[in-house]
Amino acid sequence: MNQRASFIAYFFREISSLRYALLKFIHPGMAALPESSDIDMVIGHEEKGRFLEIIREGSGIEKMHFNKKSFATFISLYFRDGSYLELDLLHRFDRKGILYLDPDEVLDGHILSREGLKLASHHHNFEYIMLFYLLNESSVPQKYRDYFSAFGAEERAVIFTHLTGRYKVNINVLDELYEYKTRFAKKIRTHVSSLSVNRGFRRIFHRVRYVGDVLRDSVCHHGLTVTFSGVDGAGKSTIIDEVKGMLERKYRQKTVVLRHRPSLLPILSTYLHGRKEAEQKTRERLPRQGSNRNVISSFFRFLYYYLDYLVGQYYIYFRYTLRGYTVLYDRYYFDFIIDARRSNIVLPRKFLRWCYHFVFKPQVNVFLFAPAEVIYRRKQEMSESDINQLTSEYKALFEELGRSAKKQHYLVINNTNLQETVQLVMKEYISAAA
Repeated sequence: MNQRASFIAYFFREISSLRYALLKFIHPGMAALPESSDIDMVIGHEEKGRFLEIIREGSGIEKMHFNKKSFATFISLYFRDGSYLELDLLHRFDRKGILYLDPDEVLDGHILSREGLKLASHHHNFEYIMLFYLLNESSVPQKYRDYFSAFGAEERAVIFTHLTGRYKVNINVLDELYEYKTRFAKKIRTHVSSLSVNRGFRRIFHRVRYVGDVLRDSVCHHGLTVTFSGVDGAGKSTIIDEVKGMLERKYRQKTVVLRHRPSLLPILSTYLHGRKEAEQKTRERLPRQGSNRNVISSFFRFLYYYLDYLVGQYYIYFRYTLRGYTVLYDRYYFDFIIDARRSNIVLPRKFLRWCYHFVFKPQVNVFLFAPAEVIYRRKQEMSESDINQLTSEYKALFEELGRSAKKQHYLVINNTNLQETVQLVMKEYISAAA
């Protein structure tokens, strides 16, 4: 039993006397809960403090993060053994200021599982899942359709009667409620919006609370930026794919991968060849093969790309960071400092290093390296001596930046073991996120 499973057992033992009902729970028991799944529940608002107290007293937790909104508290738990759990504690069913279910009705109507867990009744669970996705303008996922399809005729009849009676929809089977783009979905959304709690002054009050949640999130719950540097063949692409997959599957993080810079401005050759042909030529051309040796043309080339960093960093911030995305850079500004030749630029390194002061400093910066002979076997684009020289210079830069940084993490990793590298990166990510 890992620390995540141990905590779950402890948590449900401690809250057994409190009011709660599990939502979207479609598993035969807690032991069958996938490692990537979170736990959603509605709780009594008056007992929220006790729930949070129980969570804080749990063992094995390395970091915990509380995202408090007006209608719920979302808790992220990072355990010492690398496991992870997200708990979503709702005390009001609220979607962008639209109230869609009565929490007391769901709590009072709960049923008990074989292992004593308090579950939302089948008809409330179906109703919650349907409304959750329809109000988010999406269709119900297949896993929930399969779950309810396995119910017996009597159980489905109870759900059918409850929904047709409440929402006045003329359906033949429950399956007609799964798709977002149907007249039934529109009718249900209209019904919810017309409820007394969503009209008049109440509607204004709920919208104000929603706006408050959005503003609070924009100030307190930003996404992180992680950069990966290294010579070609050091394994950046593989590690980025692994980290991206883990962030999305295990930590339920929205991610975006950018190459080298914000790319608000296209590569320079686009103006001569067009975007598609320029990108094709860039992919086909070996790195560090540019023939430019002119300082003036280098300056203007660098100024163009530097402008992309200065302006584009704000674009990335508002488009992704403020919306909670984790931004992963495959290479970053450090290439200009150590390996400007790669971008066909010849300028003094001190000048390029000084310009970094005005560039956004990502929270986690990873330099990956491997023995020169290993890299050379993967890609014969540079000699072993060039690989060793660049690796040494990158290491020195990251160590220098790491000594002076207060909030940023600079990590140098010998990337010879995939799983160990991913674990080291995720450890730094968790440290920066919590």
